Amino acid sequence: MNKLTIASIAIASVAALTASASVAQDKGGKRGQRFALADLNNDGKLSLEEVVARASTRFSKSDANGDGEISLEEMADRIQRQRDERRAARMLKRMDFNGDGKVTKDEIEGRAKKRFALMDRNDDGFVEKSEMRSGRKAHRGHRKGKRRFNRNDDTLEEL
Repeated sequence: MNKLTIASIAIASVAALTASASVAQDKGGKRGQRFALADLNNDGKLSLEEVVARASTRFSKSDANGDGEISLEEMADRIQRQRDERRAARMLKRMDFNGDGKVTKDEIEGRAKKRFALMDRNDDGFVEKSEMRSGRKAHRGHRKGKRRFNRNDDTLEEL
């Protein structure tokens, strides 16, 4: 990458981060997290050096082979990694019933028991093919069915 491209990226980053700095501090969230990552000395404002350092760090993470250039494949890999991390975070949040940021075997087994109870429509302790829903409803059927589990106290509610 040439100096002009790097300078352009740095200037664009400064403009974007500076424009959103006050909003980021007030609202927090993703913008606040990005601002905090760029604010290396924690003084509540961004210098050109901090923005350039953040851009350089992000560039280095994307340049997998270290040749000083980001190829199409490297950019695609970075995007896929980011998507995978977001998806994993959503799955973890959905499966982490006690909210400790981890999924234990007990939580997995508890989820399996709940799903089994929802599939066992006649409550005979077995799931027959006729009790299973087909297609998309099989995955989300408990939301529209006659029963659902209360996540807070692990009880089956009849609707």
